[in-house]
Amino acid sequence: MAGKLRRELLESKQIRDNIDFIIDRSLKILSSNASAETKNHLTDMLRSYAFNNGCYLMTNPSNPISPEHKLLIRDDCSGNISNVVNEYMSVGYLATKRKNKQNDNFYNIKLYDQALQSSVYGREMKEYPSYKSIEYPLLVNLIDQQIPPKLIRTMKISDFRDFIREYCCEEFAQYHEKKGFIKVFIKHNADNFYELLCSNAVHPAYVEKLIENMQTKGNAESFSFNYKGQNITGPGFDIDHKNPIYCPNDIKSYHDVNHPRSLAVVEKSTHRLKHKLERAINTNDDVKMYEKIILPSHCAAMLNFENYITFDFDNPSRQVLQQPASTSNLIFLNKIGQFIATINIENENPHEKTKRKYINNQCGRK
Repeated sequence: MAGKLRRELLESKQIRDNIDFIIDRSLKILSSNASAETKNHLTDMLRSYAFNNGCYLMTNPSNPISPEHKLLIRDDCSGNISNVVNEYMSVGYLATKRKNKQNDNFYNIKLYDQALQSSVYGREMKEYPSYKSIEYPLLVNLIDQQIPPKLIRTMKISDFRDFIREYCCEEFAQYHEKKGFIKVFIKHNADNFYELLCSNAVHPAYVEKLIENMQTKGNAESFSFNYKGQNITGPGFDIDHKNPIYCPNDIKSYHDVNHPRSLAVVEKSTHRLKHKLERAINTNDDVKMYEKIILPSHCAAMLNFENYITFDFDNPSRQVLQQPASTSNLIFLNKIGQFIATINIENENPHEKTKRKYINNQCGRK
């Protein structure tokens, strides 16, 4: 029995090493100086491989929403405000920002509250939990900085983002949608996540510590530690938006892009490769569109395209069956392995060549 278990563990490690190598080397090739023909052929093969495992394609207008609304979605997910651009700010706000505070300008607090509620912040930005969480600190700082209520009513999204980053950044950072999602995910899926990683040859001690980090800190980053005299490490995970952040056409639905049902934890290299497989296209009418790779239905966590967890965040008691992979999946994987093993990358180090020799053997090449 012990011998059988060891064989199964070794086989699972070989399979994961094989998939990891294909993902890592594909990323290197797609980022290298390889020919466009080589990259396009590899991309087509990888896309077919992803589709065989339940992913699908969504084509959307490349830029249907404003850059400001895109940034609001990012802010809400990351718990951090960045990329504030002066060109998106109003002339009135910038002028007031440059002035010294006038101590003789006093306004009724009620006017501030009314102005804030009728502003773009009250109408749109409060739809995002992160911005809703700092409504009171924002009001206090608007009063303290003596921003006129009349100006508050006309401030743009970028004006508020700039002001919040300068005066309410600590309060804003306390609400992390990203960390909150990781905690919600692991609360419902700790056992399945443990099984997913361990069955793919990730060290159980590492998995236990990773789950602890996710539960207590909302942190799914990779790390290393000493375990019985051995250095142990494993995969780290990103958050993937299953709905494209530029897709929703109804402004009321923008904030829903960060709802748990719209997110998934995805291993970092797999996440990078997934986005590498997306591309811009032009329609017959010369309209710019964007092809987005969408994760399988109800996917909540993905180690690689073949191994993932499904979960229904709207109905946690419901069991969601994972879509079986196409029967041609192994054929595609082997063809990809054979193809990438033939591609030379400039300045490739000896370690990569050793790994390439391993993949040749895995794919039956000598």
